[in-house]
Amino acid sequence: MFRKIIILVGVVFFMSLFVFTAVMFLKNEVELYSDNNITLTLEKPTFITLNEPEVSENGPDLTQLYEMTFLGLNVGTYTLVDRSLSNGTSIIFEDIKNTSWLPYTFSMNINGLEDTDYKSWNPQPPARLDEAMYGSDRTTNPYGVFTTANGEMLIGNVYVSRNLQLGNGNWVQELRHEITDLTLEEGVLSKNLWLPPKHTSQTWLMASPEPLFDKEEIEDDWISFSLENRLSQLNWLTPEGPLVKLELTDDPRTQLAYGYIEKRTADLTSLEWNEGSSALFFESMILNAEINKQ
Repeated sequence: MFRKIIILVGVVFFMSLFVFTAVMFLKNEVELYSDNNITLTLEKPTFITLNEPEVSENGPDLTQLYEMTFLGLNVGTYTLVDRSLSNGTSIIFEDIKNTSWLPYTFSMNINGLEDTDYKSWNPQPPARLDEAMYGSDRTTNPYGVFTTANGEMLIGNVYVSRNLQLGNGNWVQELRHEITDLTLEEGVLSKNLWLPPKHTSQTWLMASPEPLFDKEEIEDDWISFSLENRLSQLNWLTPEGPLVKLELTDDPRTQLAYGYIEKRTADLTSLEWNEGSSALFFESMILNAEINKQ
């Protein structure tokens, strides 16, 4: 009997080791988007399969939803939303949901960035919010702008969160990590992440064939302003609208709670700045806000 138990424990151990190795170290890369000189790929565990996408179109949004399976079992979804704005700019959202109890790693890659100029939107740390009212806000400005021969791309950071229900019954996103340490090697910008069970990762980019700012001074002014005015910059963009830090309540779960606030979704700051500037960035943020309100 003891020998059988030892054998069973050994089998379970080696099976667990196989699953861990398959998920963590065996990788392959698949191309998921290629348009307007932008190519997005996903480096994923080899044994996680992306099924044929469910494609849908709603107004300016073209959505591709991929079911992900591991050895035939559903472990989550990958969703890509390509939002085409009327001014020629596109906003691309990527969302990975881990619905399983198995952690896994991914790398979301942006290809074709050889011979580009890069400008950080975080030249210094951001100012703090009123911590007595909001608590800590872990978000920073978007990663920055890449200028290519075909236009410009503003790259958002990666937000890893989990769905959380507050004591009042409202559902929010609890931010666990904002991933800002992206890697650029041989023309490929990689967003590497570890996705725990029952968590979601979200990221975005804004791409335009024209410069997002017609004057560098305006871009510099906006970067400085947004770093100092944390209630004006929208960092965590999603197809439903920007997720922003919620005010603290007696419920301790609001310490890292983010949600949708109608006034912030309207992006009144971009409207104000657009009155004094013809920057394509502000116009694109306004158009995006109008879509979010529909």
